[in-house]
Amino acid sequence: MVGNMNFSNIVRDFSILRYIKNEDKYILFIYVFLFLLPWNFFKWQVSAFSIILLLWWVFRYKNIFLERINQIFKFYPILILLTYLLYTYISIFWSDSFIDGLDHVNQFHKYYFIFILVLFTTLNSQQAFNGIKIIIISFSLYSLFSICIYLGLFSIESTNSNELNPKGIMAYAISSMYMAIGIITTFIIFTSSKKMNKIFRISFFVFFILCFIALFVNNSRTSQLAFILASFTLIVFYYKSSLFKLRNIIKVFLVTILISGTMIIFLKNNDKLERYTLAYEETKKALFEDDYTGSFGYRLYFNKAGIEILKDNFFFGMGPEDNTKELEKLMLRDNSKYNFGYIFTSFHSQHMDILTRYGFFGYLLLFFSIISLLYTLRNNKIIFWIGLGFFITTFYGSFANVLLIKKPFNYIIICVFVLLSVISFKSNEKQKLE
Repeated sequence: MVGNMNFSNIVRDFSILRYIKNEDKYILFIYVFLFLLPWNFFKWQVSAFSIILLLWWVFRYKNIFLERINQIFKFYPILILLTYLLYTYISIFWSDSFIDGLDHVNQFHKYYFIFILVLFTTLNSQQAFNGIKIIIISFSLYSLFSICIYLGLFSIESTNSNELNPKGIMAYAISSMYMAIGIITTFIIFTSSKKMNKIFRISFFVFFILCFIALFVNNSRTSQLAFILASFTLIVFYYKSSLFKLRNIIKVFLVTILISGTMIIFLKNNDKLERYTLAYEETKKALFEDDYTGSFGYRLYFNKAGIEILKDNFFFGMGPEDNTKELEKLMLRDNSKYNFGYIFTSFHSQHMDILTRYGFFGYLLLFFSIISLLYTLRNNKIIFWIGLGFFITTFYGSFANVLLIKKPFNYIIICVFVLLSVISFKSNEKQKLE
């Protein structure tokens, strides 16, 4: 069936134009939406695409939309995620300002419901896997875009992007996460899809190289460390049943040395290694001199303040906006030199941000929605490893970044969650993912 044709067949037959002509146009529009999502060219991009996706969905399923909606309630990870989203709205009621709390939640969560509804009820498992690969390809092309800036082919004045900071049109905290996730997921696809068309496999190996180079010519220490930690974690997971065999110990050791050595060479050749030295000095000052200054120093203080806030708001949090207001009070109480308004918008740690906003209960809902999703994928090896690679990298990156309140990365997280859910829920379809 042409509608279910996978990307490998497209490449093999060189029939992309024929595929586009015959494929369901709504599915093609979803693919375009997913491809453009990481770039976020315009402020209205997500809202415009979301409205079109929803209206088209209503028209498409106008006679059976209740049957489609009913699918959502049959898959527990989606239900847990929806419970978390609804809980964030409920938490508004114990915020000091109902309006501020509602504005915050709406700012980030209102489109999630459209993504869940449209993607989960429309795509089949092969189309969902195609969607994941499209996002990964988009990450890879963004990496190429960044490398071109690094090579001096062009610069972008409006975002201060040049050879020293080749972040492109997105903040480097976001774009570098594309690269970190891109490295891991392209490697998984390249090594796991051995029956994939040769040209397609080679393409993903090239994407792997592009993402790796781009990550280490950019400035984000957080994403670079997230990649290292995620890689090590995935290796441990892979060898979990035989990790302590001498042969596997040697493999892990050699891979760790290779990754770390290559990383250090790239950082040193691009004059970025001193950023790690600076982070070490800032951390030492914070821990031993109680001097919380600099990028890492501030982050350590945010976590210290967050722990103080959690003492009285552990289970349900302070509400969507009250936590950052309390953070500002604590920082000004402890040292007036911290009076920089722009740093009070979050705790610069997604984990602490969620805990102080929505409490341990909210954090557990989000955490278990992801864990339960990965558990349902455990027998689908390539999809499980892609999902684990995506979320474990995001998990580590979230200790010094707020990825769920950074657009468009927050939308990407939800879309990947739903695409993986489609694959898990509809895995009984008689077709092989490639």
